[in-house]
Amino acid sequence: MSDPKAEIAIKKLARLPANTICPQCGTEKKFGFSTICMKYKTFVCNMCKAGHTAISHRCKSLTMSSWTVAEVQSLTEAGGGGNDVARRTWLANAPPIGTGGRPREGDDVNVFKRFIVQVYEERRYWAEDAGAVAAAPMPAPVAAATAAPRPRAVAAVAPARRVPTFAPAPAPAP
Repeated sequence: MSDPKAEIAIKKLARLPANTICPQCGTEKKFGFSTICMKYKTFVCNMCKAGHTAISHRCKSLTMSSWTVAEVQSLTEAGGGGNDVARRTWLANAPPIGTGGRPREGDDVNVFKRFIVQVYEERRYWAEDAGAVAAAPMPAPVAAATAAPRPRAVAAVAPARRVPTFAPAPAPAP
């Protein structure tokens, strides 16, 4: 069951000006997006959500999912989340929206999927966060006390791998 305080806080986070603009494609939504990519702690539009879920990134609905206070705290800038953090790190060296393979609103879903792979799987546009906010220590989630520690991500970039193509299947012969 969701914590009522967490529900209120997540809705406020979604309405912050930085979180009402999708970090990947620049789509704007006045009252914020209804989907959050949990792995990268970003508030995303529906097209970018399709790209994230296509490569198994966990996305949660703002209104249809249950939220804990710890999850909401992780989505704050102090917790390393939010769209501004993604822009400063994952997208720091990305081309302008609508150029160089970076999608813009109205592009084909395959453009979004390819770009999501380039950004998050290949780390093509990554840079260290120069504008980081000093993170306040957050309480550990209750489940973390009993679970085995998760391995930390390594700073080294993994070798490039083949980017999946998302082309439609050929039409059957007449």
